Amino acid sequence: MIAGPLFLILLPLILALLVFVLRRWTLPAAFLASATALVMASLCLGLPLDRPVSVLGWQVALGEPMRVLGREFALGLAGRLALGFIWLIAALAFLFAWRLTQGDLFLPLGLVVLSLLGAAVMIRHFLFAVLFLWIASIIVVFIIQGEQQGLRRGALQYLVMVSLAIPPLLITPWLIELHAVNPDNLAFLRYAAVLLAIGFAILLAVAPFHGWVSAVATDAPPVVAAFVLTTTNAVVLLLMLDLLQSYPWLPEDPQVFRLLRLGGLLMAVVGGLLAFAQRDFGRLLGYAVLSDMGCTLVALGVASPAGLTAALLQVAHRSVGLMLAAMGLAVVRHHAGSDTFDSLHGVARRLPLSTAGLALGGLSLAGMPLTAGFPVRWAIYRLSSAPGLGLALLLSGAGVALGYLRGLSAILDPSTEPQVKQEPLIASLIILGMIALCLGLGILPPSLLPSVQRVVESFSFLK
Repeated sequence: MIAGPLFLILLPLILALLVFVLRRWTLPAAFLASATALVMASLCLGLPLDRPVSVLGWQVALGEPMRVLGREFALGLAGRLALGFIWLIAALAFLFAWRLTQGDLFLPLGLVVLSLLGAAVMIRHFLFAVLFLWIASIIVVFIIQGEQQGLRRGALQYLVMVSLAIPPLLITPWLIELHAVNPDNLAFLRYAAVLLAIGFAILLAVAPFHGWVSAVATDAPPVVAAFVLTTTNAVVLLLMLDLLQSYPWLPEDPQVFRLLRLGGLLMAVVGGLLAFAQRDFGRLLGYAVLSDMGCTLVALGVASPAGLTAALLQVAHRSVGLMLAAMGLAVVRHHAGSDTFDSLHGVARRLPLSTAGLALGGLSLAGMPLTAGFPVRWAIYRLSSAPGLGLALLLSGAGVALGYLRGLSAILDPSTEPQVKQEPLIASLIILGMIALCLGLGILPPSLLPSVQRVVESFSFLK
């Protein structure tokens, strides 16, 4: 019988080697990477945790713990949903890279990154989870860099900021163990809380540590940027929730949730203001994500099961809008050679579906009605106890929406006839499917709500 963690970590690593060999042949490499991601997602979401199941002739026990060098790996309910979710997002990204390459290393290294993130989620020790996250982030730098010559600012900023965030997080378990030996000395817990706040503020891009988000969105291939911002952010949030669950003294301190609300408010305000001032879609995408991530932290700072439910749902809905906007931007940037507003006049005639995906995905990140981002944003506005806080979040979304509307007006401007090829068929079909999904999530009741509520019930620190 194979323990689930072993299967979820080793299988993508093995297949990543084969994808690397096939990387020059886009169709088989993308097909294999996407199929691997779909299989992993189906394993995470479809297999029961309480009993073994036959998979390809092997008995796999998804919920069976595994010990390696004395450290336990185990998949819980929250980790299962998180990993299934990011594998589904990866499957879409890998499939899109079939028709519009995002760099030769995106497919194999993407599988490696997801394997390491899975290890970070499943290992039952915070220090080693942080180490797995750090290794995954180092590999992410090569995906951000892609085939560009010279070290790009986005890759460098991402590497520097993650490397600055890791040491405070590594010191924290040592301080907590010192407090266990000296329970009367509360200074160790205060220092640990400060270091945790610094580390997670950098990883979550809380202002003033937000610059790497726009740099990644500008320099990385668009779908790579969406992949990185979605998967790493989801894992970092899950690690933070696991800490709140494991150490009761953290959620008992009201300052923790106050800092979450303040950090989220700063992110939302900075993201909304800077999004409104942008003149290119790459930076605009980064600041739109920053604004939306700020709303997630505000929802967590509400310190209630309803707030946690809204935050987790927003992570899922954000990924749809972000991936849709990134796919549209990838086609526009590839065929027009630029993503600045001034260089895209009239592009909508040649790239109608890509333009629609770019605009609709951006408006979803702004929380506009009828898009995937609206239902959860509206719930967060209602959860915000202070009227000024809800208004600030609303104005942040308005800044993002106005930024995208300004860009859309340039794309729709018929004053010039662009020298742009027609958009590729397969990429257009994928974008069309994402548009339908984005609109469906905005109009229909949240289909993920029951699963998310079960995950929220597994966290007792808010009760």
